[in-house]
Formats: sequence, C-alpha cells, structure tokens
Amino acid sequence: MNIKLIFWVLCFLFSFLGFYLIEHLFTVKPHVISGNGNLGILVILLFTPVFISSWVYTFKLVNAKIVKDSKMTIGILVFSLACCVLLMIEMNDYTGELITALGGTPDNPESRIYRFGWFNQYTNSLYFNVYTFFLSHIITVILGILSAMRRKKIH
Repeated sequence: MNIKLIFWVLCFLFSFLGFYLIEHLFTVKPHVISGNGNLGILVILLFTPVFISSWVYTFKLVNAKIVKDSKMTIGILVFSLACCVLLMIEMNDYTGELITALGGTPDNPESRIYRFGWFNQYTNSLYFNVYTFFLSHIITVILGILSAMRRKKIH
C-alpha cells in the first residue's frame, strides 16, 4: 500500500472523528440548558488542520488516479453530483428538525438560541455532521475530477 494512500486514509478517519466529536460531544442537545459557551470552537480549531489535510489529500488522490477511463470518470462525476443533491436535501431536513427542536431561530424570543446567533453550542451540528462531512469530500472529489479532466484536455 502506498504511503500517500495510508496518509489519506488516516487524514480521512481523523477528519471524520473530528466531525463526530463536534456533532455528538460538543453540541448541546435542544432539551438541555447550557450556559458554558461553545466548547466546540476549541475542537474545531484543533481539528482544522486535519480537515484541510483530508480535503487536500482527497483532491490530490482523485486528481492523480481517477481520470484513466473517460466513461468511468463521467459516471463517477454524475454519481457524485447526485449524491450532493441527496445530501443537501437531507441537510435541509436535518436543519429544519433542529430549528424546530430548539423552538425557532435566534430571532425568536421563545427559542433556546434566542440572541445566540447561528453559531453556538446548540447549532454546532448544523455545520459539523455526517452530511456536511461527506458533502465536503464529495465536492472535493468533483473538483479533483474537473481539474484532472481540464489538465488532460490541455495536454
């Protein structure tokens, strides 16, 4: 197994771990009252280099390996776009459910997040969840494919 592939797998797994920790451990559930601030910001800051490394290595891996067969490349591109659409639909549903569970938006006086803004200890999972993890990586795959296709046509 290639050392770059091993490094990519490790970055991917640690990146997933970061998203998991932020979503499940550092996001306060809607029924709980919290006055401790957003501790998830610390985890986000610690894992940011891992997230970026995972996206960069995903891009490089796709850019280098995927464009061997044109039909397969187009198929992967179409499949990736379809996955993006499905993930965005699921993210929209998830966001709606969370906002309902919180009692409304930050502008609603009855909401648990009233005057907190959109990024707080209750809404970390809006930005860091399984859907956004896979969406960000699939978008990176799409960009890698498009970059490789462009490079292949130029040369």
